[in-house]
Amino acid sequence: MDQKLIKQVKNEWRSNIWLVVELAVISVVLWYIVDYLFVTGSVYNQPRGFDISHCYRISTGELLENHPDYDPDRKGEKLYQDYEELRRRIEMRPEVESAALSMNSTPYNGSNSGVRYLVDSILSEGYVIHRRVSPDFPKVFRWRGMKGETPEELSEILKRGEVLVSDNLLHFSTDNPRPMTEYVGRRIVLDMDTANPVRVGASIVPVRYNDYMQGQINRTVVTGIPRSYFNVGGEFSVRVKGNMDEGFIESIMADADSQLRSGNLFITDVESFDDIREAHQYGTKTQIRNMIFIIGFLLVNIFLGLLGTFWFRTRQRSRDIAIRLVSGATKGDIFRLLISEGLVLLTIATPVALLADLNIAHAELNQYYEGEYLEWGRLLICGGVTYLLIALMIALGISIPAWRAMKIDPAVALRDE
Repeated sequence: MDQKLIKQVKNEWRSNIWLVVELAVISVVLWYIVDYLFVTGSVYNQPRGFDISHCYRISTGELLENHPDYDPDRKGEKLYQDYEELRRRIEMRPEVESAALSMNSTPYNGSNSGVRYLVDSILSEGYVIHRRVSPDFPKVFRWRGMKGETPEELSEILKRGEVLVSDNLLHFSTDNPRPMTEYVGRRIVLDMDTANPVRVGASIVPVRYNDYMQGQINRTVVTGIPRSYFNVGGEFSVRVKGNMDEGFIESIMADADSQLRSGNLFITDVESFDDIREAHQYGTKTQIRNMIFIIGFLLVNIFLGLLGTFWFRTRQRSRDIAIRLVSGATKGDIFRLLISEGLVLLTIATPVALLADLNIAHAELNQYYEGEYLEWGRLLICGGVTYLLIALMIALGISIPAWRAMKIDPAVALRDE
């Protein structure tokens, strides 16, 4: 069978050359599609570093100066006290497990604060999110430390005035990044304030910006909220006990005027973080959905193109198939011969396609993932999946017309020959 296969491939070398070129081009296009889906799926399934189940964001406003209850003295330190008092009242409600105050720090938040850092002699590069939060924030979103610290332990660290840093803080700032667990207990400099270095209390599991974001923006430094810095832009995050979600929003809003007023502050809105997540990622999800639709359309066209090519090629051999049957070959032998020929041509085309894939990745024209465009394991995995997909298309394109050709009457085939 091997000798017959090699002889058959050689005898049809002119048509096979063009078929190899076609398979190589299809392989490159399909590899790009597989690579995109691999990266998108891998990023989406990475740990997010937080948990928004049963979590809500409570927004506040401030009374206008012409309001009869407006107090002009509730500024600066007093404003912070009003926020803390409102947080305490919210946390005392029977349905609330924990409540925290923060500034531009909640998940799926399009407004952020940045920070620069200096660790040893390493100066930050790119954008690093600065999360200013009250100590209970890790408990609301169930953050975890890289050394197994619980949300409660992380909360105690913030109460001591120490800072939390994501374990990937040094990624993208050095060619040989070290995990931040090595810096726990040491001091680092934030925003070039060398006179007041801060102590790293824990290295936390990286907190993702959203479900689809990767890279530098997933680095985080977490500090307390300076009272002098605080303004009306604060936000409340609340975790509700697991069996008390139903009616929570309505209950808060019903008590907003009577029980949940503090100084000039009042509650304006309560939103589930599930809804916030959907709204924040709507544009990205729509873009990905459209891309997947386009990819599906391309895959169908690639499949039909390959199916048509090998279908036509196999039908041209109907007489040859019938004669092989008359000569004693079994249907299984013929199937294996025809499919093996297609796989041999695909195998010849694959190294050429992989070389093109390698150049695409080297030129950074493919998808960015974990700081790399070119990663050998990913290149080979996607190349292997591409090979299997095309092999399946070839097998279908050959099997159906070959099965039909085997129904030809051998006498008719011999007479035509």
